[in-house]
Amino acid sequence: MKKLGLFYGSDSSNTEDASNEMAELLQQAGHEVEVIEVINRMDPARLNEFENVIVGCPTWDIGELQSDWERVYKHLGDIRFDGQKIALFGCGDASGYPDTFQDAIGILGKEFRERGATIVGLWPTEDYDFSQSEALEDDHFLGLALDYDNEADKSSERIAAWVEQIIREFEL
Repeated sequence: MKKLGLFYGSDSSNTEDASNEMAELLQQAGHEVEVIEVINRMDPARLNEFENVIVGCPTWDIGELQSDWERVYKHLGDIRFDGQKIALFGCGDASGYPDTFQDAIGILGKEFRERGATIVGLWPTEDYDFSQSEALEDDHFLGLALDYDNEADKSSERIAAWVEQIIREFEL
């Protein structure tokens, strides 16, 4: 069995709550998952400890990475992710920031892809009301888009469907 690494950064509790919900669903499905909070001093090389990685990062301010992820992003250096599959999810506010909704998963996803990762877990945009995002690829986000500010009632259903999807795409 392959152990999954679930890395998240959270300044409010939304991304942390989503991470814990995902970990519980993965464990109920029989998968081993290590949940790791990205903190200021985390060595970015920890991401290489797992073949399959889940990354949770909310979009802050106007299209920025959460503070701990920002530091990790700046210190990726020469780390390669060849042979790894990475699934991303983020929390954002489509109503308050419709022009930068989910930018963080776009920023991270593009960087991971440039460093050799295969991005899995693309999520359709059809059920969202926003105007622009760095996370767009055709008619999908580069990962699961959660909006606890405006659509908290849809989060658990979206998380459950996405976890099923990434289990298939990780080939677990």
